[in-house]
Amino acid sequence: MSTSPDTSPPPGLAPLEAGDPAWIGPYRVVGRIGSGGMGAVYGALDGQGVCVAVKTVHADFARRPRFREAFTREVEMLRRAGGISTARLHAADTEASVPWLAFDYVPGRDLRAHVRAFGPLEGDMFRTFALGMAEGLSALHAAGIAHRDIKPGNVILSPDGPKIVDFGIAVEIGTERSEDGSASYGTPGWSAPERYSGAAADPAADVFAWGGLVALAATGRQPFGAGDAGEKARRVREGEYDVDGVPEDLLGLVRAALSVDPDQRPNSEMLVRSLLPEPSEGADERQRGRATTADVLRRMLRDYWRGVDDAGHDPARWAAALGAASAAGLGASVLGSGVLGSGGAAGTGAAGTGAAGAGTAGGTGAAGTTAAGSGTATAGGAGGAASGGAAGTGMTTGGVLSGVATSKFGLAGAGLLAVAGLAAGGFVVYDQVSENPSETVAAAAGLLEEGPGFTARVERAFSQAHAEQVSERTATPVDQVVEDSRTEEEYLYSATDQTFLIRGPAMGPDTTAVANHRGELYVYAPRPSGSEGWWPRTDRLEVDESVSADSVSAALVTAPLRALADTDQAETEEEGVYTGPTVLGFLDEGSFSEVDAAGRTELDEAGEVLRAEYTSERWDVRVEFEELDVEVPMEDPQVWDIDDGRGWMVVHAPICGTIAAGEPFQVEWDVQASGWDMDCDYAMDIAGVMADPDSHRDRQVQLWGDFPGGATRAIDEAVFCGESYIDEETYPLEHGVSFDICGPISELIEPEVEGSPHSNGYHDAETEDETLIEFHERD
Repeated sequence: MSTSPDTSPPPGLAPLEAGDPAWIGPYRVVGRIGSGGMGAVYGALDGQGVCVAVKTVHADFARRPRFREAFTREVEMLRRAGGISTARLHAADTEASVPWLAFDYVPGRDLRAHVRAFGPLEGDMFRTFALGMAEGLSALHAAGIAHRDIKPGNVILSPDGPKIVDFGIAVEIGTERSEDGSASYGTPGWSAPERYSGAAADPAADVFAWGGLVALAATGRQPFGAGDAGEKARRVREGEYDVDGVPEDLLGLVRAALSVDPDQRPNSEMLVRSLLPEPSEGADERQRGRATTADVLRRMLRDYWRGVDDAGHDPARWAAALGAASAAGLGASVLGSGVLGSGGAAGTGAAGTGAAGAGTAGGTGAAGTTAAGSGTATAGGAGGAASGGAAGTGMTTGGVLSGVATSKFGLAGAGLLAVAGLAAGGFVVYDQVSENPSETVAAAAGLLEEGPGFTARVERAFSQAHAEQVSERTATPVDQVVEDSRTEEEYLYSATDQTFLIRGPAMGPDTTAVANHRGELYVYAPRPSGSEGWWPRTDRLEVDESVSADSVSAALVTAPLRALADTDQAETEEEGVYTGPTVLGFLDEGSFSEVDAAGRTELDEAGEVLRAEYTSERWDVRVEFEELDVEVPMEDPQVWDIDDGRGWMVVHAPICGTIAAGEPFQVEWDVQASGWDMDCDYAMDIAGVMADPDSHRDRQVQLWGDFPGGATRAIDEAVFCGESYIDEETYPLEHGVSFDICGPISELIEPEVEGSPHSNGYHDAETEDETLIEFHERD
């Protein structure tokens, strides 16, 4: 009696769908690992029968030069990554119609799933885990890479040892936030506190997450607990962690890693040194000095790594799945030729063992995987995770380098398998993805973060429920309460100018705009009616302590999308519409707030956000995108026209330092760089000229000024500044000297001939209605 072959996909893989490729480069595709708005990750076999995970980019994105360039940079960076505890990049083709890269497929369960199923790690196995994670981070950091998304879901416990996977938002160490498209991305409870305040990509953030991983592995609890994203972020920023139960000998190291101050954390190399065991008593000095971290870790994995299975992965099942589909794809003669080799090694569920299989269709048996990672076939698991950014289900890798990364298309060494792949259609343009809502929403946030800019209209008003409460207290009709609470603002973002600007009263009812320009905070208000030019001098607005430059950023738009995706509770309401819980941040009359909300976002066919709606207990917020993926022109808001045609005045800008002037009073003045084009070094330089003009006569000329009783001078023929000697009746100061403001000169005019208004040696100048520097008297 004959039986039908098992055509179900192997554990960890979903069936291929219409439009999916049969081949990606030299790799024969077996099934899907995960998919999302940016692309898909497939499980595949290379020419030696090794299981790999192949990440692709959606064809629509692949046609955009900047995404292809970013993908190329990612591949170049990941080629440098190494280490026993990191998943390897096998090969990539950044020039294919659909760019792809192939990673190890790592079998096993992620850290959280393993701890839930089997309990915390203990004893020497726990210490092996801690060292393995430190070794993996040290290898990445030595290669100049900051992972930035170290968390339980990106750590796989495989039979070979713990592995760090998913380099989807890894960047070069030191990448500034303004150049970092994924700077706002992170997982609440695992992102370091400095990530919330705009820090550049730094290894210290990975070390912070290492502390959390080790605490979870030891106790079975997340160090910052459960709850919504906003509460987790608060605990992280305030250092409220739970590490009770971490073994005493590692407790100090874990506490140091979880320090709120990144400068107080050990680096990854220090972690490794602290975790290495003392050499055995029998080892001579030569053996002690020769042993490397890799040697010690391999020995510890061999001796202590126990009780970790492959979560049901069997490479033979992958090859068998291809055999069952051979009539539609690869011919039986190729399968029987040994090209797929002997990938029949089945994982036994214990480290250091593995039975040699008979091969897929006639190859020789392969050696089983060892705890140290040797052997030619690796058992893989359904609970693993793709190191290249796969959605959801997990994957891991084969044990040997496939040898296919040596040619432009990654075909070298693939033999008949590669030829058959090209004959079958070669590089198939990927245009169809089954959606994972969380991944799709995260991808939409990534498009906003990585694009050149966007503009959006934002409307906020009381929610119906809150308006009804207000109506009951005030006897005002509900509709009127809603209307009275309504505010409308315009958000503008330019990646090129490193500027995010809100037009509207976000900083209070008397303000007109607030901007984050190159990491500095600026606030604007209307000029008084009838004011002339750059007069009058303005008082400085004190900004609420909840507001920083980082509060006024593109994260106001992208963070709620990220939070919705991070909850893993996003759902598809209808095609292109996604809903779920999120955390909403916004500015309300000069203070920054974060609240739990229900989110709803609508995407277009290209995966870009059209609109988003958020409802909290108090507010309804609607975001309508007017322009996406565009260069947004930016200029200093001071030159923007308002009703009186005089532009806006600066009421808050960076304070560069303090000067003392005004003999004999020695009044101290804060020097404020009010103009976007005025850096602090030059502002303090100009202030020095104003404070001691007699010592800098070579840099200044007198101008024909209209200050009452004062003097105006040009400095460097580029900046004019006013200094008034006036009484308190004219300008109420405690002292009779006042530094006022400095503005730009567009043209300096020489004194005219005798008999003209300027025959007294004073110059004239063409000036612009913009304030570059202001001086504020200190109390």
